[in-house]
Amino acid sequence: MTLNDQLRHLPKFLTVREVADFTFCHDRTVRRWIRSGALGALETGEGLRIPRRELRRFLGLQKAS
Repeated sequence: MTLNDQLRHLPKFLTVREVADFTFCHDRTVRRWIRSGALGALETGEGLRIPRRELRRFLGLQKAS
């Protein structure tokens, strides 16, 4: 299964923990990426949510238009 295939099976909006698990890093690292602007996130009533498409862009997997 390719990385793109794995991303397709993720929810449309991911929690910080889900992104950390997917990228094999710590929650604090994901929050640092968000604070620095490297990874886009939305603030919701339930906490930060990272759009799947934003994770794809961050990982350099966004398809060329």
